[in-house]
Amino acid sequence: MTFDNAFWSSISGYLSIGCWLIVFTPQLWENYTRKSGDGLSMTFLVIWLLGDVFNLVGVVMQDLLFTMLLLAVWYTLADIGLIWQVLYYQNTRSERKRSEDSRETDPLLPRNILDEPTRRKRNQIIPIATLVISTIALIGSLVYYGFTHMDSDDSSHADKDKTQFQIIPQIMGWTSAALYIASRVPQIVKNYKDQSTEGLSLAMFFCAVMGNVFFTLSIFLRSVDPTYLLINLSWIIGSCGTLVFDFTVSLRIFN
Repeated sequence: MTFDNAFWSSISGYLSIGCWLIVFTPQLWENYTRKSGDGLSMTFLVIWLLGDVFNLVGVVMQDLLFTMLLLAVWYTLADIGLIWQVLYYQNTRSERKRSEDSRETDPLLPRNILDEPTRRKRNQIIPIATLVISTIALIGSLVYYGFTHMDSDDSSHADKDKTQFQIIPQIMGWTSAALYIASRVPQIVKNYKDQSTEGLSLAMFFCAVMGNVFFTLSIFLRSVDPTYLLINLSWIIGSCGTLVFDFTVSLRIFN
């Protein structure tokens, strides 16, 4: 029995999916056990989610590998879940602190404590707006994908050579790549300022590294045709570029 490049590309793609399926589980568990998500930079999470949204839209519009679509959908869903968890613990801690402060007499309450709920709500406007927009984009992309594939012939679609360069999907892909690379910077800056990586899961970043490796490998195993690689270049750079930053964060956690 012989296996062609498409087979190994699919295997690599599904290995990448496997890594990404569990990538957020260690961090979600870390947050749960600590009852806090303060180890994560909210800016990092928001930019990461935006990168995943642009990635999803680009994959759908460019009609790339099905495994890439599955990954893009899961990225977005997992990001949404992680941000909601961090916001939940922020609100829970704020409510608990306000409850404790309310036991004191009003004249003794510092002004900054009185303003804390207002400041926290203001800081949550961007994350919540991003979650809403991302959810709409996720649903819209899936509806668009289903609609465009509903009446397509399965055999012709399976044999379709995805080498048609399209401007808008490429813009989405390159925007996603830029956001992916930029997203790690706030987390690295936060770790440096705090001089601590407490609250971060090493397993999450390790799975992210392996997920990106298998993801990139699935593209190269599929084809090394220059046009095909050019179409996928933004996704390749997005994955490879984040590897450097993920290694940086992982090494700091490990040390």
